[in-house]
Amino acid sequence: MIMDKIKLKINDKHYTVDGKFGPDVSLNEFIRNVAELRGTKAMCHEGGCGACVVAVRASLPPNNEMKTFAVNSCLVSILSCHEWEVITVEGIGNKSIGYHEIQTRLANFNGTQCGFCTPGWVMNMYSIYQSKNKKLSQKQIENSFAGNICRCTGYRPIADAFKSFAKDADQKLLNKICDLEDLTVFKACGFSCKSSCKRTGCKNKHDEGNVEEDFAVINDSKTIEIDCGTHKWFKTYKLDDVFKVMAHGDYKLIAGNTGQGVYHIKGYPTNVIDIFNVSELKSYVVDVNLIIGAGTSLADMMELFLKLSSSNEEFRYLKHFHDHMDLVAHIPVRNIGTIAGNLMLKHDNREFQSDIFLLFETVQAMITIASSATKEITVTLPEFLEMEMNGKIVLNVILPPLSNKCEIKTFKIMPRSQNAHAVVNAGFLFHFKHSKNELQNVSIVYGGISPDFIHASKTEALLINQNPFTDETLQMALKSLNEELKPKEMPPEPSAAYRKMLALALYYKAILSLSSESINPKYKSGGEVIKRSVSHGTQSFETDKEVWPLNQPVPKLEALVQCSGEAVFANDLPKQSSEVFGAFVTADTTPGSIIKDFDTAEAFKIPGVIAFYTAKNIPGINSFVPISIPFAIENEELLCEKTVKYYGQPAAIIVADREKTANKAAGLVKIKYDFVNKEKPLLTIDEVLNSPKRKTLVRQDTTVQPTDSGSDISTVIEGSMKIHAQYHYTMETQTSVATPTEDGLEIYSSTQWLDLTNIAIAKCLDMPVNSINIIVRRLGGGYGSKITRASQIACAAALVTRFLGRTCRFILPLQTNMKAIGKRIPTNCEFEIGVNKAGRIQNLKNTFYQDGGCSFNEVLTPLTVKHFQNCYDSKRWFIQSNSVKTDNASNTWCRSPCSTEGVAMIEQMMEMIAFYTKNIPLNVRLKNMSQDNNPLPEMIDQLIIDANYDERVKEVKKFNNQNRWRKRGINLLPLSSNITYFGLFNCIISVYHGDGTVVITHGGIEMGQGINTKAAQVCAYALGIKLEKISVKPSSSSLHPTILVTGGSIGSECVSFAVMKACNELNKRLAPIKEKLSNPSWEELIVEANTAGINLQVASAFSPVTDGVKPYDVYAVGIIEVEVDILTGNHEVLRVDILEDTGRSLSPEIDIAQIEGGFIMGLGYWTSEKLMYDSATGKPLTDRTWNYKPPGIKDSQQTENFFPEERKKRIGVLQSKATGEPSFCLAIGVTHAIREAIRSSRLDAGYEDKWLDIDLPFTVENIFMAAGNVIEHFKLT
Repeated sequence: MIMDKIKLKINDKHYTVDGKFGPDVSLNEFIRNVAELRGTKAMCHEGGCGACVVAVRASLPPNNEMKTFAVNSCLVSILSCHEWEVITVEGIGNKSIGYHEIQTRLANFNGTQCGFCTPGWVMNMYSIYQSKNKKLSQKQIENSFAGNICRCTGYRPIADAFKSFAKDADQKLLNKICDLEDLTVFKACGFSCKSSCKRTGCKNKHDEGNVEEDFAVINDSKTIEIDCGTHKWFKTYKLDDVFKVMAHGDYKLIAGNTGQGVYHIKGYPTNVIDIFNVSELKSYVVDVNLIIGAGTSLADMMELFLKLSSSNEEFRYLKHFHDHMDLVAHIPVRNIGTIAGNLMLKHDNREFQSDIFLLFETVQAMITIASSATKEITVTLPEFLEMEMNGKIVLNVILPPLSNKCEIKTFKIMPRSQNAHAVVNAGFLFHFKHSKNELQNVSIVYGGISPDFIHASKTEALLINQNPFTDETLQMALKSLNEELKPKEMPPEPSAAYRKMLALALYYKAILSLSSESINPKYKSGGEVIKRSVSHGTQSFETDKEVWPLNQPVPKLEALVQCSGEAVFANDLPKQSSEVFGAFVTADTTPGSIIKDFDTAEAFKIPGVIAFYTAKNIPGINSFVPISIPFAIENEELLCEKTVKYYGQPAAIIVADREKTANKAAGLVKIKYDFVNKEKPLLTIDEVLNSPKRKTLVRQDTTVQPTDSGSDISTVIEGSMKIHAQYHYTMETQTSVATPTEDGLEIYSSTQWLDLTNIAIAKCLDMPVNSINIIVRRLGGGYGSKITRASQIACAAALVTRFLGRTCRFILPLQTNMKAIGKRIPTNCEFEIGVNKAGRIQNLKNTFYQDGGCSFNEVLTPLTVKHFQNCYDSKRWFIQSNSVKTDNASNTWCRSPCSTEGVAMIEQMMEMIAFYTKNIPLNVRLKNMSQDNNPLPEMIDQLIIDANYDERVKEVKKFNNQNRWRKRGINLLPLSSNITYFGLFNCIISVYHGDGTVVITHGGIEMGQGINTKAAQVCAYALGIKLEKISVKPSSSSLHPTILVTGGSIGSECVSFAVMKACNELNKRLAPIKEKLSNPSWEELIVEANTAGINLQVASAFSPVTDGVKPYDVYAVGIIEVEVDILTGNHEVLRVDILEDTGRSLSPEIDIAQIEGGFIMGLGYWTSEKLMYDSATGKPLTDRTWNYKPPGIKDSQQTENFFPEERKKRIGVLQSKATGEPSFCLAIGVTHAIREAIRSSRLDAGYEDKWLDIDLPFTVENIFMAAGNVIEHFKLT
């Protein structure tokens, strides 16, 4: 009898899944919307961010062993989960059952900021911790999070927390555990019990192996058939049954379904066949060859490789394969992704840079294809690519033994350290004759060259009978490869020129790695790849216990609920009756095209599509940035009414009963145009400046005239700089949930600006402002992207709810978010500088332009002018700033706006001055430094000593003299970042007479920066009560109207100031009561005050106008040391030292985390995050996790030392200073350090010592190409 339901458990609760759930319903959607467990998040829906990770316990073939493993719940269909025990972040610990040690450890180590990514980190750690029986090394742990991205923390506190579980944990981490336990900040559970707590902590039965064995062994091997209406899902266990179902025609085979993370599935065929549990595809056997079942997961394959490589000499090469595979995807993908699945991706998409195909083809493996349970054929991998696979299945792969006369080297060059597809991957097999120096056979395989290229066959033939370890043979092979390799341009992949030269360099690297000691010692390190050691860091700060809990290093108030998934974000509002989902229909066409109408016929054929709205349906003003708010001088359309301003501009809204349905329907709406613009869009500042439209698109903003001039000019330097855009990469994309109320609407918005969102919705819907209530608990990252841009999504959701009277969720898919929402403002500058011999500036002229996108809103040029001056004497400087309109989405604020661009420009100039005057860059900076109350010279001297800078400079020089192909650079950068207060921030403090507990609500927005924790610390300090007495409630526009944006690093200070004022007022009210009582407790005081009729609620506000606060400077010094692989373009940040003036920190651990997070985001901006567009249409080409790469955990610095410092001058709120954004500016130093390394390489190559203008960002391509490698440079002796 055929079963018609899938059975699974989620956190020990049984669920059945029937045909009403189709193949496109993911485990993530089921967990969140059916099981109503909102702790598990989603962002990219392609397995690239890690927010969706959950743990699974299941009995797996071929031996039905019960295993615990992590999966990306966004990739797995719920119909694949038969007899799985799914464990979510709530399932391992929560406030009811107590918290898991992983959760409490991460919280105590301050490993959370916004917290949106945290459940995924926790569950990945939980999975590997359980699967390895809690026996992990620090190296294993740090290497296990390739699939988890955190934009906030900078990774160090997360890594430290998890490495403290290692069997070889650093003693400093173990000591920190003890120190944190002494603080007793967090209880084992989430309840604040008045008496002794009966909960003794989380006794998770999954940890103890005390699990019901319902699903322990799969006894029923009959095919399960689920009728989903338009589709049928078959869960198969036998190969013969697979072929029977395949005979139905129109089918798709699925195992892990991880391939949709590479190539999105737009629709499923009629029959979907799940073959994950087919035993015949899972086993392996070793006779002469190693025969591995093609359904073996990549993780199991890697374990097998490790086992056989140590036990069988003829398969020792599998250790190399194992290490290479460690660079492929990440653990949750490898846990369920299979060999055949990867090979079929290559079969169906020849451009796919399959590492498995490359490894297997390097050793000339064979592959067995079955067309029935009894009929099979063995073919080569190239033959497999040419086969028609309909009705066939990959049965196994046959790997040959290799004698000890064979040497193998493979490489994978990626844009970052982990979880990225190859720019170029390469495999080299050298089969030697009896003489180790004469080749009998050679295999040279490349991926990433072109869709059709596999073997360098001509070069392989040329090398037979040759000695590869001579310069003559090397040059012969390289010249042959140079002729044979013909890479194709494949945007957004790196250029063909880079990929070709990189392929040649990898051959050279392979030869170097295998060469004998007779080669030039300087070349030897070129054969090695960068191997990162386990990271470590120190954070040194002082704390004044006399003012605790102010200045106390405490974890965030929200840390535990973030670690348990109990922290609520905008889209975590519980499911509402009849709720709907909205999606933007975007105008994916050339800017300047004119919309005529919409064809929605195909979209409305999809079941569940409900409504469709255009600009004509908007009751009020078609704008989400009304000109009545600060920074805005022109309305920006909520929905494009006529003329398309940029590719991907939202033009309509479609509504459905599922998020996926709405997004699918949006793609089926056809926009009709009166006119399609054939002109190329103006996407860059240069294109505008060279356009006939320049006069209308360029606006001069600010001009600063010099007040002094110098005449001692020995050198005149001219140059330019182009700073590009950056995607914010918030883990929570733009999100809003609108719900109807009796008197209007409540909007749960992911916004940094309550007031703007409130007004924008009211004007858009033509409703009174007081009928709209904006509620914000927290954001899943902001970084400026949700200041003004969030109101567009909030207005859209509100519009749907206004018309339908139903709750509307509006969550932008990542690709829509990346094309429809503006980014960091690009900046171009042209400059001329006259200097004396010492590098002292005599005159400077800098003209810069900033790309605001399609509007002149949010013009940042005046502030950029200010930050351009940095810490230097600018009296001799002429500065002119200009704003430019382009055919891009309206650009916006991004972490450290203005200061990033300003500091980058002037520090580039300082480097150039040092180069052209032949001075040391630090000396040039000191010569030009402002002398007015500037602590930076003293701070520089201090860091030079603390960081052993002078000795390290010598070591870098020594290293570079000894190595031709590995180079290092070191750079010291000073910073003065001006902090200016703006806007009104208020708070309300309420004291409950029942027990004296306190509630704070304020107008700031918590987005990971710790604003709530700092407010509570200030309150506890001012009132003289314990921190545990205080909680902070969500922000809302009804309680906090007219509040300006939370941004610019000042939100925490301003709210804290308001809290202090409120507390002072409350203390005044309580003073007479306190005098009457004899040393009362806080609780006694409050009871008496309430009895006396004292108002225990106080409202207060911070105003920069009335509160007398003044702007101030944050001072910092940073040292960055890097190592560069000249033969690939890869680099590693070896060490970072930062000394930053934080004042007397309100909360040191939080401020350190902000410094680290800002710095790492800056590293990504300057090295790996490259946005690319189709120049003909403006279409974004880098709009996914697949091709846009922020830093991962192993891209952060290997060693870090942070020294927050309290300067003697008491300024700022409660003597504190802003911290979050200045550190971002210091990251520009990585480009100067890398340039120094490249310069050393070029000098070794014999190039003239010229200034290097290297395109930003410093990607692997730009680094490699700047080195100027040519074939003739590649030598052995």
